[in-house]
Amino acid sequence: MLRPFLALTFLFIIGLAEAQDKIFWNEYRKLVWTDFESQTKPNTSQAAATTYCGISYLLNSSTKKFTNKQVKIESFFIPSKSWAHPEHKTDNILMHEQSHFDIAELFARRFRKVISDKTLDVKSLQKYYERIYDDYKDYQKDYETVTNHGRIREKQYEYTQKINSEIEKLSDFKI
Repeated sequence: MLRPFLALTFLFIIGLAEAQDKIFWNEYRKLVWTDFESQTKPNTSQAAATTYCGISYLLNSSTKKFTNKQVKIESFFIPSKSWAHPEHKTDNILMHEQSHFDIAELFARRFRKVISDKTLDVKSLQKYYERIYDDYKDYQKDYETVTNHGRIREKQYEYTQKINSEIEKLSDFKI
């Protein structure tokens, strides 16, 4: 019993140390090109930019059973791992990259919704996370395919509106 709590406490401490290199999603704070701090070009040579973002959760409970109130779910962007080609920093590409970050927030809200009415244990929480994360990865892939990595401007605008609308529909689950 104490071992899982200590492991989660350790992860929390690591998370605090790494939080200095994270931008947490905020509806009033959009990405800007200076947020893309990595100097390392990704393996995909044709990429105009790479956004490193995701979803994390932190459990703050020493009991075997807990509620969603003891789980902090956040979407984040990591500047030191995000890269942009100096010659391709356009508003359209920045919108595309912002939408990747917005998708992370969308799925953080979906995760909060899924667990909102449940009593959980560590195993069930992890299962819900894995399902949400699999759906998140599929959504990101579909987004890239439909917009052709942001190159199809009208599809990019449509998808950005779709993402924003879905986020708004889950406004009850924002933090």
